[in-house]
Amino acid sequence: MVSKVEKVTDMEPNYQDEQQNGGFNEEKAFEKTRARINQSEKNNGISINKSMEQNLLPTHTNQTFLESCNSIFRSLIVPQDENLKKRWFNDENNISINELITFYFFRSILTFFYFMFSIFALFEYSITRTKIKFLSMAYKSNDDPSIINADVNKLPKIPHKLATILNYKSEQEEGGGIEGLCNDGSLVAAWCVSSGIPHLTIYETNGILKKSIPEFSDAIYKKFEAYFGMENVPQFMIKIPHLNITYYGINGGLYDSKGNKINKINENDNNKDINSSGTINIDIDNEEFQIEINLLGKVDGRQTIVELTKVMAQMVKSGDMKKSDVTINFIDHELKQLVGEEPDLIVMFQPYLDLQGYPPWHIRLSEMYWEPENDQVSYVVFLRALQKYSTCKVNIGR
Repeated sequence: MVSKVEKVTDMEPNYQDEQQNGGFNEEKAFEKTRARINQSEKNNGISINKSMEQNLLPTHTNQTFLESCNSIFRSLIVPQDENLKKRWFNDENNISINELITFYFFRSILTFFYFMFSIFALFEYSITRTKIKFLSMAYKSNDDPSIINADVNKLPKIPHKLATILNYKSEQEEGGGIEGLCNDGSLVAAWCVSSGIPHLTIYETNGILKKSIPEFSDAIYKKFEAYFGMENVPQFMIKIPHLNITYYGINGGLYDSKGNKINKINENDNNKDINSSGTINIDIDNEEFQIEINLLGKVDGRQTIVELTKVMAQMVKSGDMKKSDVTINFIDHELKQLVGEEPDLIVMFQPYLDLQGYPPWHIRLSEMYWEPENDQVSYVVFLRALQKYSTCKVNIGR
């Protein structure tokens, strides 16, 4: 039996051997794919404001019990659907008694089963919500990393790479807007650092976080400061894989890969390692970062696979690659560079299973967890996901 870690790492040496024997420039395929993805995103992309209004996934909403009852009684008295009327009645203006009796008989049976199902669903909803509230009181972190660490230390294993799917909420909702989304992402980041999880992937289908790096980094710093104190704020890095951009949160400032300061996220930052040009004098490569945060969106999913396929087809056609060079190991290596590593666990803070276009190549061996009837970023859901993962067994065959 091969563990998940062994299975993934076994692919790298094989790939390197094929690359050396293949005689093609792998970087050429990689850069071409990245350029195509970025160009496609620019051509098909829309502004953040438009995406908020038009391109957001619908939230999980249901009619209330009274609204459902009202709809049922209205449909019982008079059929609301024109196609339904044509199906049951030969002449809508002259309906016979037999037709009415037949219609209401079958409709009454259907309504009875609907009522029974509604009562069962209401009972199940009440039980689930009560359970979530009870567990939220029992497992309350109180913004204390020591409590989180104590909860996680009881588990036999934890994921090394964790991913979460966050949903943007309208500004009219509580905890909505960009500020609410950044707060949700920073909360999960703080829980990961407290749990000892070094890699976090945040997927938001519209890519709003990727366009709001200053706001997001500021939210992360403030959350870390609240959890760990001003003197022990963990250092973090934020990556946007398909753009090949990395930002570093060091000593209260945000820097790019060249050490240029993007913004100050700590108002009390008096970093002496910054020269007059705004460039940090710390060796970024030798810095220790407690967490690496990858930001993904819809463009990193099927679109990336399609663009990579097109690039490989063009390179084979032009003779830059051989057909034998296109292997599973090669594709896996390219997608890891373009999107990132495959997560061990995906946590969804929503009441249903909806991956929303999450990169399909990167969920082959991932465990998934969500809590029915929950639509909030909650610590108890995060902890229960880790508990479920700690008991799962991953079997990988050859």
